[in-house]
Amino acid sequence: MPKADLYKISISDGRVLLRIPQQLVGAETANMDEIQAELHLKGVDYIPEQLQEIYNRTTGEFDFLTDFKTTSFTLQIELSKDEGEAYINIIPPREEGDPLTLQHVIAALKEKNILLGINSKTIEKIIGERIYYEPVLVACGRATVAGKHGFPELLFLPEKSRPASGIHVNLQEVPVLQKVQEGQELVRVELATKGENGFTITGKLITSAPGKQYRIRPGRNTRYNPEGTHIIATKSGVVCLNNDSISVEKIKVVEKVDASTGHVRFDGIVSIRGNVSDRCSIEAVRIDIGGSVGKARLRSIGEIRVAQGLSGTVVQCGSSLHVNNMTDAHVSVGEHALVDEFVINSNIFCGSTLQVTSASGYVSGGVLQAGNLIRLPNVGLPGAETKKDVAEKPASDAPQTILEVGISLKNRKQFNELEKHAQESLHSLQDDLKEITSILDEMEEIGWNEERIETLTELESKANKNVMSAFSDLRKRETHDGINDLNRSTNGGVVFITGKIPAGTAINVRRSRFNVRENTTDKAYSFAENGIQAGPCKELMKRYQQYFFNMPG
Repeated sequence: MPKADLYKISISDGRVLLRIPQQLVGAETANMDEIQAELHLKGVDYIPEQLQEIYNRTTGEFDFLTDFKTTSFTLQIELSKDEGEAYINIIPPREEGDPLTLQHVIAALKEKNILLGINSKTIEKIIGERIYYEPVLVACGRATVAGKHGFPELLFLPEKSRPASGIHVNLQEVPVLQKVQEGQELVRVELATKGENGFTITGKLITSAPGKQYRIRPGRNTRYNPEGTHIIATKSGVVCLNNDSISVEKIKVVEKVDASTGHVRFDGIVSIRGNVSDRCSIEAVRIDIGGSVGKARLRSIGEIRVAQGLSGTVVQCGSSLHVNNMTDAHVSVGEHALVDEFVINSNIFCGSTLQVTSASGYVSGGVLQAGNLIRLPNVGLPGAETKKDVAEKPASDAPQTILEVGISLKNRKQFNELEKHAQESLHSLQDDLKEITSILDEMEEIGWNEERIETLTELESKANKNVMSAFSDLRKRETHDGINDLNRSTNGGVVFITGKIPAGTAINVRRSRFNVRENTTDKAYSFAENGIQAGPCKELMKRYQQYFFNMPG
């Protein structure tokens, strides 16, 4: 109960009145020491026996305590709990005494350790206008101002298609393959601000939260302008977004890939309008396929998009994969895997999230792994029945589906090696630069010759490779750090299944295993103190929805 509800002291017309409400059994009571301390602060002389009598009566009415005959002003000062504000209540003397001054009030505030944010004009107004018996705000701290997040302005998009200024932009959800010209400005980056610190009236510093810098890097055939405010295309081509970098790539358009075309290897974007036949392979920076893919091999350092399905396909994707469906596929994805309809008897590993988006979609058989999150509508073939009494195994005619979230030890080790490789590349680059400098100094003295020029050319090529290798490794390492951060925030990851879940489905979280023993629906599987727990999807989905993404068409 607040102190004001336990007792009340009123000074009016030279009389001091005290009210103590009737006390309920077991309820908090007024504290005599606090009452006496406040009377002392107000400069009230009283008879202790009279105070005790009022305290014992607890009538709930205002009782006369004593006459108030002080000749000095009483200043009641109250601080807010967060020390952000201070109020002063001035009680005038009954008899004429020394006048109240601004200096008196400020001195009283400083005695309470109120040092900053004092409004002298307000205090002078209170004194001049004789505003008594009324608490007035006279000191105020300064609240923090959070820093603004950085954001990109995507200049390569038509103006009507650009995300609104100042909002967070997920590059993986931005339509690309926009044609651009050499020298064209692609992105303007608005830097984050630090924010403004605040303070309390007692002088304590309150630090502000700085805004987050938006991370977008120039990739191949792009660079920052000299001011570092814009990313510019250094060659004509089409825009390609990969993780947190932007590049301009050449594009190769192919009608189909089969025995007549042979394998396709292209240092840029490959766009295939039709199908990819069995025993073919495609390697590119990014791959777009308008049809389906058979028992072929797809490999890309960036995104892969397949309008139809994969059947027996082997996929290595450095960024994100978007496919309509897959059957008997073996897929490795650096970040996100997005499937529209279904996954049958396929093995998938993706670094961050895996989801099947169609409400009628499903997964049946295979091992599906994700570093952080899995979201599925249904497990098992549509219309398939499973035995209700199955404990460890599915029905004999139904393939077991294994769903796993969490970063495997194998992948942790691989990513830890990336930093080591990057450092080795940087050391090798330093050695190359030293040798280049030495040759240049030598040639300035003895003159140029063909042999040394050839050596310089070889060293330049080697140095460029070391730069690209180090950059690639460090970028992958940073991606892995982001995956690790999300994995920690989700306590090892979460599996969401919004529809049916048949008995025999295996769920692994943080290397703990949970076997679904009977048919169920709508469950989110996450790690708790006693192992994996299952609960409705709704609450956890609200928390982690932002980490799933939608790739544009």
